Amino acid sequence: MGRKPASTVVHRLSLAEQRVLTSFLAGRLPAGQVHTELQRAQTAPEPAIAPQPQAAPAAQPVVVLA
Repeated sequence: MGRKPASTVVHRLSLAEQRVLTSFLAGRLPAGQVHTELQRAQTAPEPAIAPQPQAAPAAQPVVVLA
């Protein structure tokens, strides 16, 4: 009688959740506030991310060997 493996639930962190955890790991957010801030981040709407304009590649210097 084989057992089925437990189903795995994957939750990808939103940008707001990533910011909360980054602040905690960097020491800017006390441990007592992590839960509250994560809940706030989960209920906050995702910001609309506008595509960033692509910068033109920098011109390469021309080397002339005489």
